[in-house]
Order: sequence, then structure tokens, then C-alpha cells
Amino acid sequence: CNMYQAVLWYSPNDGGVLLRNFMVAPKLLAFLGRSETSFSELPDLFRQALRSHSKGDIAEKELWEIYEKATGSSVVKHEGSLLGKFFEPTLDIPTLEILSELKQQGHRVICGTNVNDSHYTIHHQLHQYDIFDHVYASHLMHRAKPDSSFFQFILQKEQLKPDQLFFTDDMPSNVASAQEQ
Repeated sequence: CNMYQAVLWYSPNDGGVLLRNFMVAPKLLAFLGRSETSFSELPDLFRQALRSHSKGDIAEKELWEIYEKATGSSVVKHEGSLLGKFFEPTLDIPTLEILSELKQQGHRVICGTNVNDSHYTIHHQLHQYDIFDHVYASHLMHRAKPDSSFFQFILQKEQLKPDQLFFTDDMPSNVASAQEQ
């Protein structure tokens, strides 16, 4: 890793590199009275809205309005964020130790994550981003992986060329997109 000026570590909401126990869909969908266990089983209109929400293009209130339209189901009355209601992520300690070692070696360790606002807030409250020198969050960047603009934005902000950055991710499509830079 000595040849890299920075390490971009993927911190997931829908993956699993640094976090464990982050899947909200099974509990949330059951709370909504649905038999599905994954958002991927819901209509495309809702899945597109979920992506728009993770890019910060629509608020959570609008997301649930689209859910009602797409599914014909009503959203259960609730307080606060439904997406945050069942979000209880924990850190993967062995991965955290690797990140700590990279930082001790003098590497800048940054995070690029597809995340919505409620999960981002919870990560901060739990100090799960503390290991990172900077967090690039999709909902604040208005871009999401695997879009090439996500990686280009980070490279520009970090003032790096692609060969100066090591990137890891658990989604092959995200890795492939990063390699195209």
C-alpha cells in the first residue's frame, strides 16, 4: 500500500466491508406488513426512489409517498425515520484494525459510501466514521456508486489521480466502475 497516497474504504449501507448487522429491509418490511425480505423484491419505482433518496435527491417523506403509490400499501404511522428505525450497525473489529494500521503507516483513509441521511446520522452518533480522515457520503454528494461521477468527485476533492488511490468494495460493479477511472 506504500505507493498509494490515500485508501478509499467503502463503508456500506447495502454491503459489508466495515459494518455488520446493518440490514434493515427484513425488519422494516415486516413492520410494514409485507412478506418480502428485501427491497429488491419491491416494484422498480420504489427501488429507483430508494436510490434517489441515497443520492439526496428526494427526502424520506417523498420516498414513502412513492412506496405507497408503487405498492398500493399504506405506510404505518411512525415517528422519526423509518429507514433508521431498525438500523443497528456494528463495526467489524478485524477490518477496523486494518484501517487503524493503515493510518498508523501514514495513509489517508477515506470513506466513500452510498448512504441515506438517517443512516449517516446514526453512523455519526455511534462514532463509526471516526476512523476515517474524511467521509464522502452519497446523499451529500448527490452521486452514488457505481456511477463514475462518484469516483471522479472523490478524486477531484482529494486532488488525486486514480493510480494514487487504493479502493476496496464488496460489490463487483463498484470495483469495475472505479477501475475505469
